[in-house]
Amino acid sequence: MIWTLYRMELFKLVKRLASWVTYLSYGVLIVMLYGSFYYNALKSKFAYFGFPNAWQAILELSAPVVSTFSAVLIVQAVASEFDWRTSRQNIIDGMSKRQWFTAKLLLLPTVAVFFFGSELIYSGTLAWLGTDPEIENAFAITSTQLHAIIGVFIGVLCYSSIALLVSLSVRSTGPALGITLIYQVFENITTRTLRGFDLDRLADWFPFQVHLALLKYNQYLTAGAEAKRGLEHVWDTNLLFVAGFGWIAVFLTASWLVYRNRDL
Repeated sequence: MIWTLYRMELFKLVKRLASWVTYLSYGVLIVMLYGSFYYNALKSKFAYFGFPNAWQAILELSAPVVSTFSAVLIVQAVASEFDWRTSRQNIIDGMSKRQWFTAKLLLLPTVAVFFFGSELIYSGTLAWLGTDPEIENAFAITSTQLHAIIGVFIGVLCYSSIALLVSLSVRSTGPALGITLIYQVFENITTRTLRGFDLDRLADWFPFQVHLALLKYNQYLTAGAEAKRGLEHVWDTNLLFVAGFGWIAVFLTASWLVYRNRDL
């Protein structure tokens, strides 16, 4: 039953014009970003955009874009159900609240894989075209890159879970989208204020700061402090992953409680 509902969610997502506008806008931004790197590498002998050097650019520069567009699509998919009252009609037709919520829950990793996977394909293809064939093991993936890939995926899920909570709380696409995006600004100002009072440790654990740390490639370098200069906080990789999953669990639990306890 759940997989049938999940396929229905995918069908609605694919058929919605707003989904395609969002994805095409995202695709244009990604291609323009990495296309400029590839173009500059072609015309200058001092520039190089290819493996293995391209990994940091691939896994960090566009990670906030991946995360933001994933959250936007989650808002469109969930909040619009209340705008059109299809959520209410589904429950009236016999679907339980738990089934409805689970189907929406499955969209989070799906959207994350879709956007992040697309980014890896677009940027990776351009980096592959620009790779010097004389470099040995240019395409080998190290533990740093593997951890960075996992970190970006967790970070995208973290922001998407915030988007889910906002969508279920506000129940209107426009306001939910605005609040989801403004939350970034609000938390960044809040944490900057806390850091001004030397409360850095507290600021580091705020959800969006954990999300941002997960997207930083330098967090996963095995080198010393010099390589990690410029980071707000140097996390232990395992602790950072636990913090990310912890916030995801908090937001998903809150989302379920909000949805379960509110009227249709």
